[in-house]
Amino acid sequence: MEIPLHTLLFKAFHAQRQKNRANMDVFQLSPGQPKVLRYIQSHENCKLKDIAKECDVECATVSKMLDNLEEKGMVIRNINPQNKRAYQINLTDVGRDALQKWEAHCMEVEDISLQGFSLEEKKQFQSYLSRMYTNLTGKKIL
Repeated sequence: MEIPLHTLLFKAFHAQRQKNRANMDVFQLSPGQPKVLRYIQSHENCKLKDIAKECDVECATVSKMLDNLEEKGMVIRNINPQNKRAYQINLTDVGRDALQKWEAHCMEVEDISLQGFSLEEKKQFQSYLSRMYTNLTGKKIL
């Protein structure tokens, strides 16, 4: 019997997520926070609504994540000089360090995940997943 694609995707995603999340506390991170940190790192002085939009998360959820990250000293919020009601959000050195360690951990899990795949197969797999995301969301993965 052939296993449906949606089942394979779910099982592979769940297995990878379990491997990644098993050590989240070592990096002082919670689910969802790494992608927020990743966005902030590449978008200095960003706004909460931009983070929410790019990360596919509600503004209220991002706000709570930012509160937690700020308490840990990973992000800093400054009032935007052009709009006193908005904040500019940036990473601190602590946040950069945590993200760098998290990314290294994720690459280790990725290496385990793709054992036995040729370089060509890895590139094809990435292309397929990118196209699937675009088909489902109408957005390109940057």
